[in-house]
Amino acid sequence: MKSLIIFCCILLIANTSKAQFKFLANNSSDQYKAKIFVDKCEGNACSGKATIIIYDKATDREVDTFHSEDLDFGLTETQNAKLGWLDLGKYQTPLIFGDFNFDGSEDIAVRNGNNGAYASPSYNIYLSSKENKFLLDKELTKMASENLGMFDIDKKTKQIAIHQKDGCCFDKTINYKYDTKNVLYEDSSVIEDSSIADNVTVITQKLVDGKIKRTVQKFKMKDYYNQ
Repeated sequence: MKSLIIFCCILLIANTSKAQFKFLANNSSDQYKAKIFVDKCEGNACSGKATIIIYDKATDREVDTFHSEDLDFGLTETQNAKLGWLDLGKYQTPLIFGDFNFDGSEDIAVRNGNNGAYASPSYNIYLSSKENKFLLDKELTKMASENLGMFDIDKKTKQIAIHQKDGCCFDKTINYKYDTKNVLYEDSSVIEDSSIADNVTVITQKLVDGKIKRTVQKFKMKDYYNQ
């Protein structure tokens, strides 16, 4: 029995001795702040399993907790992760806040590795709910995990844009909108193909009155990229 107790104590110590590095994210959102606990920081890079706790800035009330298998982000040369509770800058934090579905409430993207195209950053997307909690959105998560990094948001046009690439000379942007039933649909796209000589072929598609309108234009490379 005594041996069993000693073994359990050793196991408990082993499980709790693994260091977790602690950070604060206070400047990424107007409404929320966060405490971040991540398993691994070496040099100027942090990664690995992480826990993120979100708080309401006004009330200091805990709102929700998220987990990431690989919360990948960098530190500046002057930051020492071993000191603990370091403040991360707005564009340094692995969290992205924004109204991703244009309902007037702030949502959150949590970094989850580099699983995008060409090993670009990937994110899990959580939308705010009426219960003041966040729910994982599978469709937006897929968009933020299988393309060139996080999608772009245009508040004015209420449009989400993803970016794709195939080698050096083929780039595609696809723009999505929400319909009246809050379902995403492809509204337009632009392809830029510069694989032939010094020309750029631009193919634009736009949904107009339920039909796709397609336009093909050709430009000299020096003229197109110097516009």
